[in-house]
Amino acid sequence: MKYFMLFFAILYLVVCFDTQAQHNVYDVIIGGRTIGNLKVFGDGAGRDSETQRIESDFKVLFYSGKFSTQASFVDGKLVHAVSAHEVNGDLKEKTRTSSVAKSAYSISFSGEDGEKKSSKEFTAPIFNTVTSLYYKEPIDIKEVYSERYAEMCAVRKISEGNYGVTLPDGKQGVYTYKNGLCQEVRTDLAGFKLRIVLNPAKNALY
Repeated sequence: MKYFMLFFAILYLVVCFDTQAQHNVYDVIIGGRTIGNLKVFGDGAGRDSETQRIESDFKVLFYSGKFSTQASFVDGKLVHAVSAHEVNGDLKEKTRTSSVAKSAYSISFSGEDGEKKSSKEFTAPIFNTVTSLYYKEPIDIKEVYSERYAEMCAVRKISEGNYGVTLPDGKQGVYTYKNGLCQEVRTDLAGFKLRIVLNPAKNALY
């Protein structure tokens, strides 16, 4: 019996440790107030494949939302990506990008806002996405693919460890890194300054 209890105790510790080690947690802050969090999950890298995933939950007054993206790569090239945005429990928009040829992708939209958009194609290989910016510093990277907007976004180095990313809507996000790890993202959201800041106490990906 005692060996049985010891086995389950060890199993419990391993599961807890593994769960904590799978993601980094960032605080989502507007106007100095934390309104939610963003989780960056372990890259799930294999010999030839890699999966990158982020999930965010936030709430402001009567508005609550969820945002998630997942991008899968094989031999360094994007093969599939899904971006989803929910507002008050309803799907606002989902963008799905799927590889259909060596250097071509099929892109479809769904959800309340997505249904207003037509499906389209993208005819260039994709090696880095906006989600990738949470996994690595964009050294020598000039553009990334937005899983949400299904367009390429220019990346430029502002200063040491700081990079500006111009989104298709014209807004710019500033990504700050230390030792290759993303520490903070700053951008504007509906007239407010939005900050996504790494929470050191919950950091698990070092």
